[in-house]
Amino acid sequence: MKDKRFVIKAIINNVSDNNAAREFFKIGSFFCKRKEKVAKEIGAVLIWRGYVFNPEKVKEFLLSVANDDNWEVREYAAGAFSNILYHNKDFYKTVIKWAKHPSENIRRAVVFAAVAFQEKKDLPKAFSILEPLMFDNSKYVRKILGHFILGSYFGSKFPKETVSQLKKWSKIHDENVRWNIIMAFRNRFGNMYPNETLEVLKLFTGDVDLVVKKALMSTLAFLNKRHSLLVEKFMRDYGFDVVREID
Repeated sequence: MKDKRFVIKAIINNVSDNNAAREFFKIGSFFCKRKEKVAKEIGAVLIWRGYVFNPEKVKEFLLSVANDDNWEVREYAAGAFSNILYHNKDFYKTVIKWAKHPSENIRRAVVFAAVAFQEKKDLPKAFSILEPLMFDNSKYVRKILGHFILGSYFGSKFPKETVSQLKKWSKIHDENVRWNIIMAFRNRFGNMYPNETLEVLKLFTGDVDLVVKKALMSTLAFLNKRHSLLVEKFMRDYGFDVVREID
């Protein structure tokens, strides 16, 4: 990792400001085409910087590395998705399109792209990227959508707006959507705002879907570790007997 960062930094520092996008595209393309895992990781970090030089070719390379067999390469690609969108707002239309890509690897990278919107005024666009993916039944996508991106990132940074959006989504009768909403609180976000969390969770107390019920019990068990009095009262009010962790 240390050597990889050194190489990336050295390349970036030695690219001239004149025609920088073209140079990054050229160098990034070279690394993305190689078979070695580390080479493709370096390529992902560089190729997004060449987006304005050749958007269509950069998209091709991104789709390739984002769908790589190696999960570490895919992580670097996901970061590239976010960086391109942060610096090039026209990439938004592409990300919206890729949210319906047949590959779960690409859809997962799209989830990460949403963090490119880091201002409150841009939250509607971030949520519009995530909304179609809320329905995604891929465990690989769900693993980072609700718990990590919605909760740990947007929830912690924009709690009021995130809670409001989660309440809107709670009206959707889809087990994947509801699972993501509930799991968005099974982290620091939920612990920081326990009252708001329980206000949302109560919306699912009558849900009969097993996937939703298990997510609810798991999140309550997590919250119970730091907010036992609130959780115990919640359990009594809604007729739950035991709080226990369910994977």
